[in-house]
Amino acid sequence: MSAPDPRTHEDYDRLYYRLDLEPGASAAEIKHNYRQLAQIFHPDKWRHPSPASLHWASEQFKKIKEAREVLEDYWSAHHEAPASRVALGDAHLVRVREQLRDLQLRRERLQGELDALQSARLRGLAEFARLQTERERLIGELVHLREEAVRERASAAARRDEAQAFRQAQATAAASPVSGNGSNGSNGGNQGNGGNGSASFAPLERHPVRDFFFSRFDDPARGWLMTLSGIVVMFIVLFVVTHKIVFSVFDTSGSWRWLGEILQGLLIAAGVVLVGGYAWAQRTFYRADRAGREHGMPLPAHETWQRVGAALRGTGRHGAEWRIETGEHLPGDAGFELRAVLRYSMAHHGESAGEAHQAVTFRCRARAVSAGETRIAWDFGVQAPTWWLLPAAKVVRDLRRRIEADLAARL
Repeated sequence: MSAPDPRTHEDYDRLYYRLDLEPGASAAEIKHNYRQLAQIFHPDKWRHPSPASLHWASEQFKKIKEAREVLEDYWSAHHEAPASRVALGDAHLVRVREQLRDLQLRRERLQGELDALQSARLRGLAEFARLQTERERLIGELVHLREEAVRERASAAARRDEAQAFRQAQATAAASPVSGNGSNGSNGGNQGNGGNGSASFAPLERHPVRDFFFSRFDDPARGWLMTLSGIVVMFIVLFVVTHKIVFSVFDTSGSWRWLGEILQGLLIAAGVVLVGGYAWAQRTFYRADRAGREHGMPLPAHETWQRVGAALRGTGRHGAEWRIETGEHLPGDAGFELRAVLRYSMAHHGESAGEAHQAVTFRCRARAVSAGETRIAWDFGVQAPTWWLLPAAKVVRDLRRRIEADLAARL
């Protein structure tokens, strides 16, 4: 009995494939291929008599027989080969293409959103890592500040105890009976030096004119205006002076006027260099003197002495070194007075060092307020011709910065 006809065109293609034919083959080709395959898969012709192999060959023979019967029935009824594919209409193709386009657009949009989400995720991870690092840094700083606060409280308590003990010792010494006039005079002289030490902290040299002008130039409110006014006045004065000097020799309307103008420009440039260098040097001296005014340092007197000495050793110039001419420690480590000189010559190396007339003098005074605090003040003196003020100002500037850095290292 013949098998029922399949209901879809894809079944006809499958039946042709069973007979090892392409869809659309003729009835003669169907019969020819069926005979060849029957010679192979017929149970009586099968060459592998094992039960499993014989069962598989029998199943294959049934399938090719079913395919032949269905296809021959279709040929006898229609006298043509069954269609293997459904012809798609133009409208259907347009719809399919539009759907494919929409799917492609949706795919691209989803891909963009996925990339944006991935980028946001990476940014979030980086921000989280940064916040974690910042948190660890802040925790470390907090621990460090807590330790510093504990140390500062302990140091402040120790300084208070030392100051209280020092005051009690002074009160006990003042209230105790004096055994002799000689010792009394000696102690009184030392106490007088310690008590009046603050009065000797005033600068050794006064420069009222320089301090008057540069105190206004360094005024944050109007310092720039004063500096600009000074520059303008300097240019006007130089122009007038050079014009008078040059054109007293050259005719103002003659043929050599161009030479006079060149000479006037050269003189103005030289005057700007000289006056500007002199003004910069004086401003450096003023700032050094202002920085050396009396101020307190949380250092004992002996450590302040060591730091000042280290600063002097690190600021030599032109092969010369600072030489401490006088250095005196007050009794009982109550302070010190120091005078150091940097003296050298701008002459050649073959000349003797005794001809050195350029010198920068550094004077420093320190007085111990307590065991852990010292009042310190310093100033500078310069012995040099005017043309040497610029290198002297550099020496003073470097030494001031070195002293301030060394003294502030404790803080």
